[in-house]
Amino acid sequence: MKKPFRFIILTFGFLLVLTACGGGNSAPSTSINVTLTDFQFTPNVFTIPAGAQIAFTAVNNGADEHSFIIMQLGKDVKLHFTDADMQNAYWKKLAIEPGQTVTDTFTAPSQPGTYQIVCGMPGHFEAGMVAKLIVAK
Repeated sequence: MKKPFRFIILTFGFLLVLTACGGGNSAPSTSINVTLTDFQFTPNVFTIPAGAQIAFTAVNNGADEHSFIIMQLGKDVKLHFTDADMQNAYWKKLAIEPGQTVTDTFTAPSQPGTYQIVCGMPGHFEAGMVAKLIVAK
């Protein structure tokens, strides 16, 4: 009898830990903390309140230089990131070198919606280095 009870307690504890860690970023936050690797953003979904001042921190744990570019609402990159796409950026942090940590601030878009985040380095978008920024009311 003790073993099944112990298993249930351990399983419940494990599930509580997973829930506490948060499976997603559903509650709006006034900070974005992201790790850049080859070739992904971790986490890859961020939720922020519309119009809020946002603290940004990025750590590049990859072997390549990366960027963090928030596209304007409805101006998603389709196939390849180009100079024309750069004109549609809402906010960007460029040239984040391997091993570097950068911090900055920006004002969140005032229009709620889902904004595309991309790495603008050649080939990185194509390799799947894409994320989502959800701007909540």
